[in-house]
Amino acid sequence: MTEQYSDIANSWILWMAAAPALCFVFAQAFLFFRKSLRTAKEIGISDAKVSSAIRGASIASIGPCFMMLSGILTLMLYVGAPMAWMRVDFIGSVADALMEAAFTADGMGLTLGKSELNASYLCAAAIVMTTCGLPFLLFVSFFAHRMDKVNKVISGGNVHLIPIIGSGALIGSFGALTMNFGYPLGANTLAIISSASAMAGITLYNRKANIQWLKEWGLTICMVIGMTVAVIAK
Repeated sequence: MTEQYSDIANSWILWMAAAPALCFVFAQAFLFFRKSLRTAKEIGISDAKVSSAIRGASIASIGPCFMMLSGILTLMLYVGAPMAWMRVDFIGSVADALMEAAFTADGMGLTLGKSELNASYLCAAAIVMTTCGLPFLLFVSFFAHRMDKVNKVISGGNVHLIPIIGSGALIGSFGALTMNFGYPLGANTLAIISSASAMAGITLYNRKANIQWLKEWGLTICMVIGMTVAVIAK
């Protein structure tokens, strides 16, 4: 990234352009949080359980946040800090954001990390990355409150099937994302196997031990194990 390109990519104009999207995400998170607190009171969940859930979710997010931070630092080298922060805040998938930046470069006959980027690439990347992230934001805004109806249709009215269907969807989506990096065999494969083994071991052990801090830090521990194995294997 040349100094001129860096000045454009990190200019106050782009910060101003990214600010509304970032503020929208923060406002959306605040509204969901406030509504969840109100719903918890309505259905009789105690304050202690709510506090425990907030604490556990906050701790569990530490590992993914480190992954996002490392990805943002890489993305900043290509599109600058404002666009990198905005794009990752939309979804949180750093892999998708980097892939969009690479596809844009390929379409313009450039190679990230090798070719000298210019303002034309920055404009094209802004259009591609914003367009790819916008559907997720709009879907949550307009259809999240209607997901109860979708759940009823999918489950056929059987409320016991809803968590099973949700778990299956999560396993399928994350499994598909994981397998994209599992082949060809290499450091990524070892990272997947080691982190999955650690997660299985922690889960089985904690079924009997029932250690609270292990429930909260389990995800972060497994991610650190996976990253460590990948670094050692490379």
